[in-house]
Amino acid sequence: MMRWQLVPTTEPAFTTKLSTINARSERVFESRLYRGLVIRQRCIVPLSGFYEWKKTGDRKRPFRIYLRDEPIMSVAGIWNTWHPGSPDERQSFSIMTTTVNAFMREIHDRMPVILDRSNEDVWLDPEIHEPEVLEKLLKPCPSSWLNAVEISTLVNSPKNNTPAVLEPATHIRESNAHD
Repeated sequence: MMRWQLVPTTEPAFTTKLSTINARSERVFESRLYRGLVIRQRCIVPLSGFYEWKKTGDRKRPFRIYLRDEPIMSVAGIWNTWHPGSPDERQSFSIMTTTVNAFMREIHDRMPVILDRSNEDVWLDPEIHEPEVLEKLLKPCPSSWLNAVEISTLVNSPKNNTPAVLEPATHIRESNAHD
Protein backbone atom coordinates (compact mmCIF):
# COMPACT_ATOMS: atom_id res chain seq x y z
CA MET A 1 0.00 0.00 0.00
CA MET A 2 1.19 3.51 -0.82
CA ARG A 3 0.00 6.85 0.47
CA TRP A 4 -1.35 9.23 -2.16
CA GLN A 5 0.61 12.35 -1.24
CA LEU A 6 4.31 12.02 -1.74
CA VAL A 7 6.13 12.36 1.58
CA PRO A 8 9.69 13.69 1.21
CA THR A 9 12.39 11.59 2.87
CA THR A 10 13.38 14.65 4.91
CA GLU A 11 10.08 14.78 6.81
CA PRO A 12 10.41 13.70 10.47
CA ALA A 13 7.06 11.83 10.34
CA PHE A 14 5.22 10.10 7.50
CA THR A 15 3.22 13.20 6.71
CA THR A 16 3.77 16.51 4.97
CA LYS A 17 2.20 19.93 4.73
CA LEU A 18 3.44 20.23 1.15
CA SER A 19 0.95 19.97 -1.69
CA THR A 20 2.29 16.74 -3.20
CA ILE A 21 -0.85 14.89 -4.32
CA ASN A 22 -0.12 16.04 -7.88
CA ALA A 23 3.16 16.81 -9.64
CA ARG A 24 2.97 19.34 -12.48
CA SER A 25 4.65 17.68 -15.47
CA GLU A 26 5.78 21.03 -16.93
CA ARG A 27 8.02 21.63 -13.89
CA VAL A 28 8.92 18.13 -12.72
CA PHE A 29 12.45 18.08 -14.17
CA GLU A 30 13.34 21.37 -12.45
CA SER A 31 11.82 20.46 -9.07
CA ARG A 32 14.25 19.51 -6.30
CA LEU A 33 11.60 17.20 -4.87
CA TYR A 34 10.55 15.45 -8.08
CA ARG A 35 13.42 15.53 -10.62
CA GLY A 36 15.27 12.48 -9.31
CA LEU A 37 12.06 10.53 -8.82
CA VAL A 38 10.78 11.09 -12.36
CA ILE A 39 14.11 9.80 -13.67
CA ARG A 40 14.27 6.63 -11.52
CA GLN A 41 11.01 5.92 -9.63
CA ARG A 42 8.03 5.99 -11.96
CA CYS A 43 4.81 4.08 -11.47
CA ILE A 44 1.35 3.75 -12.95
CA VAL A 45 -1.71 4.57 -10.88
CA PRO A 46 -4.75 2.65 -12.16
CA LEU A 47 -7.98 4.66 -11.89
CA SER A 48 -11.55 4.01 -12.94
CA GLY A 49 -11.99 7.76 -13.20
CA PHE A 50 -11.31 11.05 -11.46
CA TYR A 51 -13.30 14.04 -10.23
CA GLU A 52 -13.10 17.68 -11.21
CA TRP A 53 -15.31 20.63 -10.37
CA LYS A 54 -16.53 23.04 -13.03
CA LYS A 55 -16.99 26.57 -11.79
CA THR A 56 -20.23 28.12 -13.02
CA GLY A 57 -20.64 31.60 -11.56
CA ASP A 58 -20.12 31.17 -7.83
CA ARG A 59 -21.17 27.51 -7.91
CA LYS A 60 -18.91 24.46 -8.40
CA ARG A 61 -20.41 21.44 -10.15
CA PRO A 62 -18.70 18.04 -9.67
CA PHE A 63 -17.95 15.78 -12.63
CA ARG A 64 -16.63 12.24 -12.84
CA ILE A 65 -14.31 11.86 -15.82
CA TYR A 66 -13.60 8.38 -17.17
CA LEU A 67 -12.37 6.58 -20.27
CA ARG A 68 -14.94 6.04 -22.99
CA ASP A 69 -13.75 2.58 -24.09
CA GLU A 70 -11.90 1.07 -21.12
CA PRO A 71 -12.78 0.57 -17.45
CA ILE A 72 -9.33 1.54 -16.10
CA MET A 73 -6.99 4.38 -17.07
CA SER A 74 -3.23 4.30 -16.46
CA VAL A 75 -2.11 7.56 -14.88
CA ALA A 76 1.60 8.40 -14.79
CA GLY A 77 2.94 8.61 -11.25
CA ILE A 78 6.16 8.92 -9.28
CA TRP A 79 6.90 7.35 -5.91
CA ASN A 80 9.31 7.53 -3.02
CA THR A 81 10.30 5.56 0.08
CA TRP A 82 10.31 7.30 3.43
CA HIS A 83 12.96 6.01 5.87
CA PRO A 84 14.15 3.22 3.56
CA GLY A 85 15.59 0.16 5.29
CA SER A 86 14.11 1.05 8.67
CA PRO A 87 11.16 -0.59 10.47
CA ASP A 88 9.21 2.63 9.71
CA GLU A 89 9.74 2.33 5.92
CA ARG A 90 6.67 3.45 3.96
CA GLN A 91 5.96 4.42 0.35
CA SER A 92 4.05 7.35 -1.09
CA PHE A 93 3.30 8.68 -4.56
CA SER A 94 2.13 11.66 -6.60
CA ILE A 95 0.25 11.57 -9.88
CA MET A 96 1.53 13.56 -12.83
CA THR A 97 -0.73 16.31 -14.16
CA THR A 98 -0.62 18.27 -17.38
CA THR A 99 -2.41 20.96 -19.33
CA VAL A 100 -5.89 20.06 -20.56
CA ASN A 101 -7.19 18.80 -23.87
CA ALA A 102 -10.25 20.37 -25.53
CA PHE A 103 -12.67 18.07 -23.69
CA MET A 104 -11.32 18.88 -20.21
CA ARG A 105 -10.96 22.60 -20.95
CA GLU A 106 -14.74 22.91 -20.52
CA ILE A 107 -14.50 21.50 -16.97
CA HIS A 108 -11.09 22.33 -15.46
CA ASP A 109 -7.63 23.70 -16.30
CA ARG A 110 -5.55 20.61 -15.32
CA MET A 111 -5.83 16.87 -15.84
CA PRO A 112 -3.88 13.70 -15.01
CA VAL A 113 -1.35 12.36 -17.50
CA ILE A 114 -3.28 9.38 -18.89
CA LEU A 115 -0.92 7.02 -20.66
CA ASP A 116 -1.71 5.20 -23.88
CA ARG A 117 -1.33 1.42 -23.45
CA SER A 118 1.64 1.51 -25.85
CA ASN A 119 3.42 4.04 -23.59
CA GLU A 120 2.98 2.18 -20.29
CA ASP A 121 6.13 0.08 -20.80
CA VAL A 122 8.14 3.17 -21.77
CA TRP A 123 7.02 5.02 -18.62
CA LEU A 124 7.89 2.05 -16.42
CA ASP A 125 11.20 1.18 -18.13
CA PRO A 126 13.95 1.70 -15.49
CA GLU A 127 16.56 2.04 -18.25
CA ILE A 128 14.97 5.23 -19.61
CA HIS A 129 16.44 8.29 -17.88
CA GLU A 130 16.36 10.94 -20.62
CA PRO A 131 14.00 13.85 -19.87
CA GLU A 132 13.41 14.31 -23.62
CA VAL A 133 11.95 10.79 -23.90
CA LEU A 134 9.82 11.12 -20.76
CA GLU A 135 8.56 14.62 -21.61
CA LYS A 136 6.95 13.23 -24.78
CA LEU A 137 4.67 11.11 -22.57
CA LEU A 138 3.69 13.97 -20.25
CA LYS A 139 0.91 15.41 -22.38
CA PRO A 140 -2.89 15.39 -22.37
CA CYS A 141 -4.57 12.35 -23.86
CA PRO A 142 -6.85 12.82 -26.88
CA SER A 143 -10.28 14.28 -26.08
CA SER A 144 -11.92 11.35 -27.85
CA TRP A 145 -10.77 9.02 -25.04
CA LEU A 146 -12.90 10.75 -22.38
CA ASN A 147 -16.47 10.98 -21.17
CA ALA A 148 -17.82 12.86 -18.17
CA VAL A 149 -20.95 12.81 -16.11
CA GLU A 150 -22.07 15.45 -13.67
CA ILE A 151 -22.49 13.75 -10.32
CA SER A 152 -24.08 14.42 -6.97
CA THR A 153 -22.58 17.05 -4.70
CA LEU A 154 -22.29 14.23 -2.13
CA VAL A 155 -18.76 13.83 -3.56
CA ASN A 156 -17.83 17.17 -1.95
CA SER A 157 -17.36 15.49 1.45
CA PRO A 158 -15.07 12.54 2.24
CA LYS A 159 -17.65 11.52 4.87
CA ASN A 160 -19.89 10.40 1.99
CA ASN A 161 -18.04 7.21 1.15
CA THR A 162 -20.91 5.48 -0.65
CA PRO A 163 -21.75 4.49 -4.24
CA ALA A 164 -24.34 7.31 -4.24
CA VAL A 165 -21.58 9.84 -4.94
CA LEU A 166 -21.29 8.37 -8.44
CA GLU A 167 -24.95 8.79 -9.33
CA PRO A 168 -25.50 11.23 -12.20
CA ALA A 169 -26.78 14.62 -11.14
CA THR A 170 -28.44 15.48 -14.45
CA HIS A 171 -27.09 14.13 -17.73
CA ILE A 172 -24.09 12.50 -19.35
CA ARG A 173 -21.82 14.78 -21.36
CA GLU A 174 -20.05 12.95 -24.12
CA SER A 175 -17.10 14.14 -26.18
CA ASN A 176 -17.42 14.60 -29.90
CA ALA A 177 -14.07 16.35 -30.11
CA HIS A 178 -11.04 14.66 -31.61
CA ASP A 179 -7.57 15.86 -30.65
